[in-house]
Amino acid sequence: MKKSTKKFLLIIIIFIVIMSLSLLFFMNRFNNINILNETNNLLRDLYNLDSGAYSIKNGIIYHGNYKIGLKSSLNGSGDIEIDKYKNVRFNIIYENKCISKTYLGNTKINNGKCSPFKNIEVTFNKNNNKISFISDTKNLEYMLSYKDDFNGYWISDKYKDNIVLKSYNDGINYIWFKDSDGNISDAIEFKIDCLYTNKTKYDKNVFYCSGSTVKLDDIDFVVIKDTNSYIELMKFLPIDEKMSHCTNDISNYCFYKGKEKNTYNWSNSYINYYINNVFINKLSEKTKSLLIDSEICDDVYSTCNNESCVGLSRDEIENNKFICNSYTTSKIKLISYDEFNYVYSKTQNKNVLNGNYWSINSITPDYGSTIQYDLSYFIYEDLLSKKDVKPVIKYNKDID
Repeated sequence: MKKSTKKFLLIIIIFIVIMSLSLLFFMNRFNNINILNETNNLLRDLYNLDSGAYSIKNGIIYHGNYKIGLKSSLNGSGDIEIDKYKNVRFNIIYENKCISKTYLGNTKINNGKCSPFKNIEVTFNKNNNKISFISDTKNLEYMLSYKDDFNGYWISDKYKDNIVLKSYNDGINYIWFKDSDGNISDAIEFKIDCLYTNKTKYDKNVFYCSGSTVKLDDIDFVVIKDTNSYIELMKFLPIDEKMSHCTNDISNYCFYKGKEKNTYNWSNSYINYYINNVFINKLSEKTKSLLIDSEICDDVYSTCNNESCVGLSRDEIENNKFICNSYTTSKIKLISYDEFNYVYSKTQNKNVLNGNYWSINSITPDYGSTIQYDLSYFIYEDLLSKKDVKPVIKYNKDID
């Protein structure tokens, strides 16, 4: 046989082999596309089932030994699990292939047998608001929620041996972990316990219970609320001088003199002036630099639940869908009705709220409200009345 003929035959053989392999590749790809389509049809049916363990045998879905009436044209056999959040995972053998899906992953098709389902095991321990989560599985993402609803967004943090989180939610928390393949852990429920303290030096790394007392700049404060980014504090003892919002003298403040009147709002309150210009100087420069401004309703004509909106924070206005047309900004303010109720409901030691002192809320343009010795609230008080004053600050922890 001539060399040219041998060369030609070799080319023909190589061409046939390449075409055969290509045909096999495209047939396999086409088959896989059909399998994926049938799997997606199966998934649509599975998403309508209740949570639990299922099996598929020759295309028929079973719940235990009970045939539930679903039949798939994917005539494989294997295991299916649906968790309580309606996430679906399965391992199905079909035509010597493993069709698998993790709870949060895409469908995969591999030749051979299926590997068992992978469960992510996580343990944790906590110290006050610091929680350490440990797992043999690395490179995990996590999702947090205050409800067992599998609702939130996944967070990816770089870590070496364990994931360390801080939480300032003094209630039940839920966390889930996910690996890169879409396997997820069971919901881990944990409770953060705040620390109740009595006149201890303030430490931004501690999660304080509402009603605790802490020392900041050698001043005793009552903790109103402690959060991730700030702590809100009210002076435990009133300032030395009893004060009124308005005066009997004509001034830049609200005043009542004869028939002349300068109507009260927070921006022209003498108490507002004093705590933001005199009392503030009792705080260190560092503390003053970390005070968070509060936006306070200054619209004397606005009404919220048939009472004046003056004194309500922007958050309170917006959360309750009230309307305030003008705001003023203060670094130091007085306790509000919502804040008072929050501390009252959280602490067992109600004595930290004791006294007869002004709140920031007004009832009408002519009357304010105070806290009484019996801890009742919204007592009508003439704005000329002299009462105790307990300044409230919001202290930024993030940039300290």
